Amino acid sequence: MDAYRAYTKHVNPGLGGLLELTGRDIKLVSGKGGVLEDDQGRRYDDWVSGFGSLNLGHNPDPVKAALRKHLDSDAPNLYVENLNPAAGELAERLLAAAGPSFGTVFFSNSGSEGVEAAIKTAIAATGRPRILYADGAYHGTTLGALSCMAKGPYRQDFERVLAPFQEIPFGDAAALEQELQRGDVAAFLVEPIQVESGVRIATTGYLREARELCRRHGALLMFDEVQTGMGRTGTLFAWQGVNVVPDVFVLAKSLGGGLMPIGATLIGGELWKKAFGSYRRAELHNSTFGGNALACRAALATLDVIADPKFLAGVRERAEQLFGDLTQALSGCALVEGLTWKGLLGGIRLNEGTHPWLQSENLGLKELEGAPVAGLLLVERLARRQILVQLCGHDWSVVRVEPPLTVDADACSRFAGAVGEAARWLEKNA
Repeated sequence: MDAYRAYTKHVNPGLGGLLELTGRDIKLVSGKGGVLEDDQGRRYDDWVSGFGSLNLGHNPDPVKAALRKHLDSDAPNLYVENLNPAAGELAERLLAAAGPSFGTVFFSNSGSEGVEAAIKTAIAATGRPRILYADGAYHGTTLGALSCMAKGPYRQDFERVLAPFQEIPFGDAAALEQELQRGDVAAFLVEPIQVESGVRIATTGYLREARELCRRHGALLMFDEVQTGMGRTGTLFAWQGVNVVPDVFVLAKSLGGGLMPIGATLIGGELWKKAFGSYRRAELHNSTFGGNALACRAALATLDVIADPKFLAGVRERAEQLFGDLTQALSGCALVEGLTWKGLLGGIRLNEGTHPWLQSENLGLKELEGAPVAGLLLVERLARRQILVQLCGHDWSVVRVEPPLTVDADACSRFAGAVGEAARWLEKNA
């Protein structure tokens, strides 16, 4: 058995089957920038980008060079029981980019871990027991983060053991105020853009009102920027684009340049000290590999590229081209309900047709009976064109648009043309 088949048999059989269903059971052997190559020499445009982990594309040269330099130096890959200069340097760089409202960075290995750190810091610093989160949220699958997950299959088997945090409607400031008035809320955790719920974008007015309400009622405002951070929306952090400063925000995914796992929770002012500032409390929340030197060197090299104002201006310019082309390509297509986007992050919402092809049970997928199918079919049609895309985790009627931030104009034109042709083919045949 080859290693590819072993993945489906021994690592994740369900995912392996889904990849086969959508034409993405591909034996990939190399990746560079936004292009992947399989064992037959076929090339694929990657528009999944590791769900936002590959903002610099596959194997970015600056990050590879930084990793080689660190490994060749035989410097210790320091963990939490030592002073770690790489973590210190990265923390200073992140805090300088975020501004004077922030004072501490907790390093972890993933977005879920970063959210766990935010939740625990909020509870410990305020002495309050409740976290509010928005319907449609996706904050991770560890138990603390899962307690802030939208209702549905990700959490339903674990409800009985999850913390009793409170879900409120996304974008509803009145509902937020009603819960805050109870006086027991430690923090409101929210994504500036709910990617997995169909790329739902919080309005600037809503985020500003949430900022004021949390301040007025003594609760923290916490942003999950695991997918929206690191240049994805055209500013280094999404909150900078709307000028709403949170008390805490979480980064991960692309912070490690797509090569090293690392998460970072940036914490305002004296909050960390309030939560864990004494000698006895200094290690109450910890992560053995969090902020290890190798991961920090990758993150520093990534910041060198993405934090450059010229790079961010390029992201905004490419976004205008891409979504302008997509809007034109999909104009008048009845299959498409709408297109939302900000920076190089977007979602194509599809209508479900009446053809038997658009019924899960008629595709041999009785397990998925009632689930949207148009998105799966569009994914499969694009895979035939050697373009790899994916759906939103909570809403399979939305195809996510999330290329590397380094995507070029030709790749954008190919993508828009292929999506337009695939959508119109489905419209005609379904």
